Amino acid sequence: METATIGLIAVGIVFAVDIVLLLGLVALKAFHRRRTKRHELRRAAYVAILSRHLASNQHTERLGEDAAGDDAFIDAVIDLRHVVSGHEIETLTGLVDGLGVAQRQVAKLRSRFPLGRRLRAAVSLAEIGDESTAPVLIEYLSDREPEIRIQCARGLGRMQNTAAIDAILERLGIEHPWVRVRFADTLIGFGAKATWPLVAYIRVNLGWDENLGVIEAIRVLGTIGDREVGPTLAGVLRVAADPEVQLAAIEALGFVGGPLAIPPLEYAFRSSDWRLRAKAATSLGHIGDPSVNSVLAAALEDENWWVRRNSAAALASLPGGDRFLLRAMASDDLFARDAAAEALADIGALAAARERREVGEATVEDLLLLDHVVAGEEVLV
Repeated sequence: METATIGLIAVGIVFAVDIVLLLGLVALKAFHRRRTKRHELRRAAYVAILSRHLASNQHTERLGEDAAGDDAFIDAVIDLRHVVSGHEIETLTGLVDGLGVAQRQVAKLRSRFPLGRRLRAAVSLAEIGDESTAPVLIEYLSDREPEIRIQCARGLGRMQNTAAIDAILERLGIEHPWVRVRFADTLIGFGAKATWPLVAYIRVNLGWDENLGVIEAIRVLGTIGDREVGPTLAGVLRVAADPEVQLAAIEALGFVGGPLAIPPLEYAFRSSDWRLRAKAATSLGHIGDPSVNSVLAAALEDENWWVRRNSAAALASLPGGDRFLLRAMASDDLFARDAAAEALADIGALAAARERREVGEATVEDLLLLDHVVAGEEVLV
């Protein structure tokens, strides 16, 4: 057989295979569209039936026994849970419990595969599970699939199951980064209930597992914002050798705030690590106490640009801080003047100085600021 003939046959075979694959893809898409449409129609029907039950306790229309295993029914329940409240939630919960929905979802979660069905069950339990399913969700916090672990934690957070806090914390230091962040989000949702378990976790685990869980726990404490943890964070800042832990503690102190947070942040300005000094400046700005203005003003002459910039930005946000920035315009330190000028421009002081000069009311500080800006513009030209 000639080479050309063989080539034509090969091309024909490839073309035929492509056609078959294309037709298969078209058929698959058509099947998916029909399946999705049927799902949406069933969900709408379930929403209508459930709504009538919620509207009247005397409504007698029955839900089919197969509803408990229908994903469309689960979606309908989830939709309604997001819009109803009070006694309607209790009625909806009673209907779901009566059909044994939770038990069916637990059975699907416990099956080894397929993954899609297990994940769907985890999502369903996260949305509609109650205290009776909490032990199962705690158990599957260590599931082999990251997304299932995330959904289990989310469900426990939704139901505010405090027994889950320690179980989530146990995995904080060994989880993948993405899962760890999602676990942290769940802990934040517990609010003050999670404060002291977090403190205990930090005290026990500081210095272990590369401090990955400790750093995340400190950030969670900062986000929760309970001022009673100020001394704990100050102690961590004092004894920790890991700069990432120190940075997390400094940031958390800024969010927690209060008078007890200020001394450890001022102490951080003595660090040889510019990152700690820069973060401390930002945190002092977050606290909003003008008693630190002089500390931040001195940091305008720090050797590191980020420390100067963050200190200037913090001063710009504090009561009376603008006066320290204006005074810095007379400094012999060019870099201090640069940082102060940038912060003053950000709060509108530069525009105000120009207006006062136009009407002949400019102060000495105004003129110093304007001269510095003009000199900088000339250098750029």
